[in-house]
Amino acid sequence: MIFGSFSLKMLGSFYERLEEILLVFLVVLMVSLGFLQILFRNLISIGIVWVDPLVRHLVLWIALLGASIATRENRHISIDILSGYLSPAHQRRVQGGLQLFSALICLLLVHPAIRFLRDDYQAGKILALGIPMWLSQAIMPAMLLVLGVRFLLQGFRNISSVSPG
Repeated sequence: MIFGSFSLKMLGSFYERLEEILLVFLVVLMVSLGFLQILFRNLISIGIVWVDPLVRHLVLWIALLGASIATRENRHISIDILSGYLSPAHQRRVQGGLQLFSALICLLLVHPAIRFLRDDYQAGKILALGIPMWLSQAIMPAMLLVLGVRFLLQGFRNISSVSPG
């Protein structure tokens, strides 16, 4: 069991590092493409046709990867009205309940995201440079699933860390 736990931690660390590397790469790519587009428009008065749609989809990837990292680090946006009025144990219960609710919402959205992807796959839409639209949008169900699992684990961890009574 120790080996299984160790390999799961290694896999988790690898995935976290992959998320961060991919996020940095995509931000650099998006900024570079934006700069290139501005340069072309100002120097030769012609933009590159495929840059704008590609940059829009890069924003989608960056936003969802950023949300995943923020959720992992528990640094996502939250409304904190009650914390001043609750004991630490009650705060963890409330936070755990909200995380479980967030998990439910994310996991419920996975199926519609897959249907959306399937529709674009069947339509054969192309984003740019021969990249299929469905491939660019595959980040949606994948990250909704990751977010849902992260919220679920955090919610259970917060609720179970509260001692009974």
